[in-house]
Amino acid sequence: MIRPAKVRTMALLLCTMLVALGASAQQVFNGTADDGSIYQFVTPTVWNHQLVLYAHGIVDPQEPLALPTDGGFSEFRDGLVAQGFAVGYSSYATNGFAIKEGVRDTDQLKGIFSKLVGKPAKTLLVGVSLGSAVVLDLAENFPEKYDGVLPMCGLIGGSPLEVEYVGNSRVLFDYFFPGVIPGSLLHTPLLAYDPSPSATPNIGQLVALKLIEGLSAPGSPTLQLANTLGLEADGAVEIVTGLVEVLGFDVRFVNDVLVRTDLASPYGNRYTWYRGSLNDLALNKGVERVAGTEHGFEYLFRYYQPTGKVKIPTVTLHTTRDPLVPFWHEAVYHLLATEHHRERLLVQQSVTRFGHCEFQPAEVMGAFSGLVGWVDFGVKPKGGDVTAP
Repeated sequence: MIRPAKVRTMALLLCTMLVALGASAQQVFNGTADDGSIYQFVTPTVWNHQLVLYAHGIVDPQEPLALPTDGGFSEFRDGLVAQGFAVGYSSYATNGFAIKEGVRDTDQLKGIFSKLVGKPAKTLLVGVSLGSAVVLDLAENFPEKYDGVLPMCGLIGGSPLEVEYVGNSRVLFDYFFPGVIPGSLLHTPLLAYDPSPSATPNIGQLVALKLIEGLSAPGSPTLQLANTLGLEADGAVEIVTGLVEVLGFDVRFVNDVLVRTDLASPYGNRYTWYRGSLNDLALNKGVERVAGTEHGFEYLFRYYQPTGKVKIPTVTLHTTRDPLVPFWHEAVYHLLATEHHRERLLVQQSVTRFGHCEFQPAEVMGAFSGLVGWVDFGVKPKGGDVTAP
């Protein structure tokens, strides 16, 4: 005898296949908003009247404005369209640490879509990395406009903590490897940063080389750096790869952040005591000390410090060894939600893997499907480890 649960599973699979077949044809709408942001909507011919708004991650400030090219985005979008969802997304009006612009430009997509296609019955938010802060801002502050939110690999513990983490990586690197990166944390010239061996010689390759050499140097400064920073990595390859990645953020994005804060420092470590080196006393005496400013901190809190006041179904997804946006962001957000007694609307899923946003398609679609089931049918998905086999 076939169990009822198996019958439901088979029926759901069959319905999904039928929807996919009917939705193979699609319409694409392109446009430019008044602020210069580029947007696009992809709508299936057989539309289920649900709209997914996607917020992309950070883009190098020196790149031209363009529609999202996040890893796996096209596959994710096409999978949603095949299931009957319409998908919309924006370039944002600027690149860089563009949470402010991302919130505005993602929020306006629903109105544009309603004029072009029709008003959706439900609207879901999906964001990756910096885009997670964008969609959480919208979900927490405009819950009446949206029905569910999926932040992935996001700085959901807040921009202040993320900037503190990245800033710490730079001042600690300069202590253990002085003179490698020109300038200092808040005075770094804009340099090419590509650690791949085939690239034109640049500072990224030098950073990688010094970190590799530091694995076997006396005292192993690379390991001391990783330990003091609290880098989420396992083994030498992950440690070097992770440190190279997070240090690249300082080289390529620190000037963009400073422009947004009117050159006011958004980072301060004057009262930070670092632990984890072979000589913490010497480290804390010798590390660069930076004074933060009220204006700099205010900017980060505004763009964006989540409150944890979850008001719509929220599913998060994060790798456990994320060197750029650490997994501890999830614990911070859970604490914020718990303080406001909103944890019933929060499900947090994890993937046991190294890397920033290094998800398999099945893991992303599983998290999204769980959100849809919660929003449409009230079936709350399970949290915890969802690593695909």
